[in-house]
Amino acid sequence: MAGDDSGMNDEPLPQPGSPDLDVLPTEVHRLLYAYLYERRDNPPTMREIRAYAADTLGEAHAQTDRRVRDLRDYFDVPAVRSGREHVYPLTGWSKGKKSGQRKGLSTRLRAEVLAPQRCAQCGRTPLTHEVVLVVDHKLPREWGGTDDIDNLQPLCEECNAGKKSFYATYDEYADEIAAASMHPEPHGRIGELLKAFRGDWVPSGLIGVVASIQQYQEDWHKRMRELRLLGWKISYKRVKDPQTGRTNTWYRAEHWEPWPDGSVRSEIARRDPSNRHNIR
Repeated sequence: MAGDDSGMNDEPLPQPGSPDLDVLPTEVHRLLYAYLYERRDNPPTMREIRAYAADTLGEAHAQTDRRVRDLRDYFDVPAVRSGREHVYPLTGWSKGKKSGQRKGLSTRLRAEVLAPQRCAQCGRTPLTHEVVLVVDHKLPREWGGTDDIDNLQPLCEECNAGKKSFYATYDEYADEIAAASMHPEPHGRIGELLKAFRGDWVPSGLIGVVASIQQYQEDWHKRMRELRLLGWKISYKRVKDPQTGRTNTWYRAEHWEPWPDGSVRSEIARRDPSNRHNIR
């Protein structure tokens, strides 16, 4: 990819050391920006960005991933598929985000989301259980989630903190999650996630999270098995974690087919040899 200082919104990209970069939160962010700037003609993979940050800044991978996402509040740093990995070109200022300030939720929208007065996860209420409710993004902003009402829900502070901690374990897969999350059906979200990994192994916990992004799926394993009715070939392996002793299951798509026209669910029901018409 050829470097282009014009940027996505026709404003030149600032050179490293420019006062324009004072909008970035920390010096570490400015150093990461400088690295991406110098690599415009040959955008790095996340593996290379992490290696640079570890060698130059002494940062852990999770910290680096968060800082790259922070940069996206100011600059366009899209994830572009290149072979089996993504590369991260620095293409310009983020449209409408030069100040780096995210537009907060309006008071009206917050009131609408919190109107049920009940945590969507544990069911506790402020009056009965003395919990504090906050507005939660079902699909985190870092994974491509929006501020649309359909992506917002009330959670108590405890459930919200637990969810953030759990989801943080999958932050390194943010781009793959974003690619899969917008499909309206659970079969499609599972399939798109498997496709995004291009034949690499996907942890079962991540599949469960993505399958349930728009609506909780108690039996997402069944949804994944049903993809075989569409001609998909999916394999799995079990690996014992030496630290915890737990056995984790991983899946990968060895072959996939294009999605049918119309509802994936309906097409699976039509092809089901047992003639079941209700896929639950």
